[in-house]
Formats: sequence, structure tokens, C-alpha cells
Amino acid sequence: MTATPSLDTLLATGPFHLALRTAIRQRGLTLERLRSHLARRDITIGLSTLSYWQQGTARPNSRRALQVIAALEEVLGLPHRTLLDLLEHTGPTGWPKEFPTGLPGFNANDLEVVARQDKVFLDAKRHSVLTRSRIITRARFDSVDRFFVHYYGDNSIPIERFTVTPRQHCRLGRVVRRPGDMAVVFELLFDHVLSTGDTWIFEFDAQHSPNSQPCHEYWQGVRGSAEHSLIEVQFHPYALPTDIHVACQDGPDDEPRRAADLTLNGDNSVHHLETALKVSWIGIRWSWPD
Repeated sequence: MTATPSLDTLLATGPFHLALRTAIRQRGLTLERLRSHLARRDITIGLSTLSYWQQGTARPNSRRALQVIAALEEVLGLPHRTLLDLLEHTGPTGWPKEFPTGLPGFNANDLEVVARQDKVFLDAKRHSVLTRSRIITRARFDSVDRFFVHYYGDNSIPIERFTVTPRQHCRLGRVVRRPGDMAVVFELLFDHVLSTGDTWIFEFDAQHSPNSQPCHEYWQGVRGSAEHSLIEVQFHPYALPTDIHVACQDGPDDEPRRAADLTLNGDNSVHHLETALKVSWIGIRWSWPD
């Protein structure tokens, strides 16, 4: 999963905070400069509020806040009402009530991701063939009974070849594939309706039918501020990589930055645990010897 969504995709699908954060980065503005632009329009707002909005820890709901969002669209050079429409058509966490295909019932992702654990398996041909995921969530609202898993593909793992198999405490619902955006969404249904504050743990496998391109990386997208992220990569003993490292990426137009080097352990795997994530994407990357 190497492709990150573009600003156009985020403006169409959300979540709101990632769309706002990406638009700010693409414009090349600091929050202080952004606030100065707003002040010239006679709009005052705290730096902490802007920071909370782009981190997903707070959401603009009041009439005054929506006026600020309208002004932000002008400052950021966005089409009229793109951010406002995104707020209108997304739930309290900023994710779409309905996916762009118009499928009903996507009152989705009213869940806090407390922890996500992904283990990726590669074969002897350097292909990623399976990702086993375990997600721990907490309901932010009542009547939550599903979760939406988003995958972004690339030339090594085409979206059309993704399948998801539930393993524990969930079952597969609808599947939406958007090859033009290199994206696919899987709806995972719980067998229990959650109330505010309830926790839920579920597991699933994502199978990949790769083409001839080798896999060089695996990324987790971070929704809001996940508390824990664990990524493991299991390599085949006949296909061992070099230069394995942790990488972070703040937005789709930012270059991934190297965060830490990793060393293969005795069973040809690596892992990385991150807590209190503040980035949009975190992953493990590697190179293949000639």
C-alpha cells in the first residue's frame, strides 16, 4: 500500500482533518501565516484551534467556525465550499457518511483506533501476498456496528486483486473499488452494536494477488491520533532485503522521511511500534539487492 491519496481525493472523500492538513501543506503555509491571512479578513482564531482541526482532535461545528472554514477555502485557493461540503457530508470523525459511489449506510468510522497491528508476509518472489490485521477500537458515539478499511494500491499490488477475509469478531459487508483512485474500501460488520465508550477488537486478512513488480514498502494510514501502531514485515528466507527502515509521511505531496533503521531478526522479520502518532502515514521500507 504505497500510494497516498491526493488532495483532490481527500476533498472528495475525507476525512476533513486530512483534507485540511494536506491543503495547508500544499499551499506552503505555517499555521501562524495562515492565521495572519485570516486576520487580514477580520477573522481571529487561535493557533491551537487550527492545530486541533488539522489533527482531527476537534471539529468546526459552530456558525462562527464555519465562517472561518469558508475563509480558509479562499486563503488556501480551494474551490468554493469544498471544505464546507466535506463537513456537511461527513460524520463527527470527519469520515464520509456515504462513500462517493452513493452506497447507503456509510455512517462510518465513529470509532477511535486505539491500536492497529499489521503483519505483512512476503514470498520468495519479493511479493507482498498477505497482511494480517488486528484493530482495537473505542466507540465515540452510540449505535456503532461497523468499520471501514481503506487500502491504496500501486503497480506492485493492483486494487482489483485485493480481497479481505474476516478472522474474528467481524464479517464482510460491502466492497467499493475505485481503480481510478487506486483505492478500495471494505466494510467490516460487527456482531454487536457498540455504545459510547465501548471497545471492540477484530481481526482480518487482506490477501494480495501481486503482479510481477516487487514490493518495497508497507504503510499504515493514521486516522486522527491513533495511540499505538505496530507494523511487522515477515520476509521469505530466499528473498531478504537491504536498507530496512521506518518512514513517516505527513501528506500525499510530502516526501517520506527516514525515521529509524531496522535490522532483520533471526526469523527474517522486522517490526516497529509507534505510540501517540502525529503523522498521516507511517511505514516500513526496504530495498532489494541486485
